[in-house]
Amino acid sequence: VKVLVDACQSVPHKPVDVRELGVDWLVASGHKMCGPSGIGFLWGRASLLRSMPPFLGGGEMIDTVTTSGFTCAELPHKFEAGTPAFAEAAALGAACDYLSALGMDRIEEWEGQLARHLWQRLSEVPGIQIYGPTPEQHQGPRAPLCSFNIEGVHPNDLATLVDQESGVALRAGHHCAQPLHEALGVPSSARLSAHFYNTFEEIDLAVAAVKSAAAFLRTFSSTSASN
Repeated sequence: VKVLVDACQSVPHKPVDVRELGVDWLVASGHKMCGPSGIGFLWGRASLLRSMPPFLGGGEMIDTVTTSGFTCAELPHKFEAGTPAFAEAAALGAACDYLSALGMDRIEEWEGQLARHLWQRLSEVPGIQIYGPTPEQHQGPRAPLCSFNIEGVHPNDLATLVDQESGVALRAGHHCAQPLHEALGVPSSARLSAHFYNTFEEIDLAVAAVKSAAAFLRTFSSTSASN
């Protein structure tokens, strides 16, 4: 059995060692790593990559061409047909250097502190239900994000109001996890996320915006129901 790991959500937040994981392929996306959108990377075992056929054809990925066929160039050119996204690749390389210079261990440790602060402050919001294990229950540092619902408040309304009133980016929807929402018995949820560049003070401001918006929406909902 071959294993491919989608590491888009872990590579920007913690040390990842493909040798320690023992996987066959690993992928990650640039925009989650403080890099540009539209680019990512694939790591794979050289023996597997050599045995895989190319999925695109064009300049730079060929070695020889005859009237009866062609042979592929060596890795990585085999999978890089046409003009590469060289500007994006250079920017992604700079993002990797930036994260490495900061230190992935330091990023993971700081984000663990942000996660505990975020959970604590959100738990103070009346009527809130936060999904998933608490930072204390989690094995190792927890990612600094919380998905939640607030009684009497639709996540879409909440996200819209905190954006318009406070400039806080709050996501609402399924978060690429619709089966999980079905298992939880909820149609959607809101999600507040932090990254290593955020602070306790910014989390406090974001939670205050959520608390204020939720109070307004619950009052509005109660008034509508009574009428």
